[in-house]
Amino acid sequence: MEIVTERLFLRELIESDYEFFSTMETNELCLKYESDTIPSKEYIDKKFRDNLHDKYKSSRDRYRFMVVKLSSGELIGRIILWKIDDSINEWEIGWDVHPDYWGNGYAPEATRAILKFAFTELGVHRVQALCNDANSSSEKVMIKSGMKKEGTIRGVRRLNNCWYGSHIYALLESDFMSDN
Repeated sequence: MEIVTERLFLRELIESDYEFFSTMETNELCLKYESDTIPSKEYIDKKFRDNLHDKYKSSRDRYRFMVVKLSSGELIGRIILWKIDDSINEWEIGWDVHPDYWGNGYAPEATRAILKFAFTELGVHRVQALCNDANSSSEKVMIKSGMKKEGTIRGVRRLNNCWYGSHIYALLESDFMSDN
């Protein structure tokens, strides 16, 4: 599966993505709002294999896309869409862009493309995204992607001995269709 935007090429994970995948999993700047520990090689290996094999399942509940810069062919990030509630066809989206490419609008561009895929190809009812309440950059991605803030869940993340909340944003299929 492949999706092309104005500046990006989104494709599913392949074997040769391991090095970049591992780099993103261990990059302290990427982990800043998610974890205060660097994952083990064993954890990364298992996560990579699980994500790699998802595309072969007949009934998919997760899509992992690698974000490639069209002009250079460089891997610059990842974006994932996964089902969280089958009964209401609700999915969640998440992304990370390598710090070398921050501030260029790549995350909102990729997110909008995956939201379009979710609503037009998968028939999803609702897509949500969460971010650490201190992560203003991810919150901006949600806003630029057309998602609506639904609230903040207080005190649900503990990093470096501090409690943080999670902002929750979502987009309904009806919102997406009326805006597009």
